[in-house]
Amino acid sequence: MDKIRIKSMLALGAVMLAGMNPFVSGHGDILPLKVKTEVDRPLIHQSKDEQKVVIKIEVTGEQMPVGERMPLNLAIVLDRSGSMSGGKLEQAKQAAEMLVDQLESDDVLSLVVYESEVEVVLSAGRIGKRHAEIKRLIRRIETGGSTALYGGVEKGGEELSEFLSKERINRVILLSDGIANVGPGSNREIAQLGSRLAREGMSVTTIGLGGDYNETLMTALAEASDANYYYVADVETLPEVFRNELGELKSLVARDFVIEIRCPKGVRPIRFLGRPDELKSQTGSLTFGTLASGQTRELFLECEVSPEVQGSLTEIAVVSAAFEDLKQGKRARIDDRTVVVGYTEDSELAGKSVNQAIRAESVIYANAVETEKTLSYADSGDIEASRANIVKQKAELNAVYAAAPEAQKATLREEISALEDTEKDLESDSLSKEQRKKLSIGSFLKRNAK
Repeated sequence: MDKIRIKSMLALGAVMLAGMNPFVSGHGDILPLKVKTEVDRPLIHQSKDEQKVVIKIEVTGEQMPVGERMPLNLAIVLDRSGSMSGGKLEQAKQAAEMLVDQLESDDVLSLVVYESEVEVVLSAGRIGKRHAEIKRLIRRIETGGSTALYGGVEKGGEELSEFLSKERINRVILLSDGIANVGPGSNREIAQLGSRLAREGMSVTTIGLGGDYNETLMTALAEASDANYYYVADVETLPEVFRNELGELKSLVARDFVIEIRCPKGVRPIRFLGRPDELKSQTGSLTFGTLASGQTRELFLECEVSPEVQGSLTEIAVVSAAFEDLKQGKRARIDDRTVVVGYTEDSELAGKSVNQAIRAESVIYANAVETEKTLSYADSGDIEASRANIVKQKAELNAVYAAAPEAQKATLREEISALEDTEKDLESDSLSKEQRKKLSIGSFLKRNAK
């Protein structure tokens, strides 16, 4: 074996060992989460061209003992407009009652309903022993007129503010089956409301029911505070959605988790895959609103390594993080860690070193932005552009399929199948509401690393 190959293999071993180590506090503190980094190309083939590298950052919440949690401050905001009559409203009320049963005496709950007007059915207050009383109030809710969604969410935020505290998890849970047609109703206005509530320390989970709600509005509202968005096609699944949401809220271990990546001269960070914005400097950062016990959230940062530093610059990024440790009730920090690569003049060895799982995952995450483009083309009536973008998406997904591990192959098949279903749907020269919502939820989950 020649000296170049031996040297390259030693470099590869060192890089993989360094990249797989989870972050721990440099001060010996026990943290409620683990973070690790990997790269898709641990050995870069030296050339006269810029070389792209994807850095994967994975954050996992530690398993938390049952019963240890922060108290909740919840505002349920329920659409009771005319379109919710019948089974929809009844299922929503049953799901809300189920949620009440799972709350503890120190938890705070408020209930806001809206149609043409906004009404506070239950003012914010501790649950105490009022479970039966609160459920009776829920059962009395009846349908009304139009949809004052903005006013309902705003009032939900006002109710939360009565008990707003860093000692609680403060969240609005919005359920709607329609569009905002009373008061401010544009996507921009609704997103701005979500951003304002987020700045004040609240988050908004949105649940879209049926086929007529505005999913762009609902995702924008949830994204503004890094909360959750659910698409519920069948009202029978509403109790499960409420269980999932409450289960996550009860098991949060960290919030306001800020990850910062700094790249040295010669390495240009391009974008976080799955997100539409490009980075404009050597530093990039992203914030996760919350992290639950056992939950894993991922980021993929695409970088370019210039020819001038190839072969000499092994530390291509420094990653640090800060977050609020909910168990300790204080800010915590993960010390700086370096992300390293090696170099080789052996193109075959460089190719063999590629981490095919990360390569496939990075394409899957990048596909989320392309899906948004496909939806945008269809929305504007440019069906041919939408079809052409789907062809491009499928080609990129298929390009990594053969070499991908089985776990990633399963996800790739799901992504390709969703695009094929969309192609069939577009044969009518329009995109159905149902198919648009299916694509939208998949894109949301990837864009927000959920």
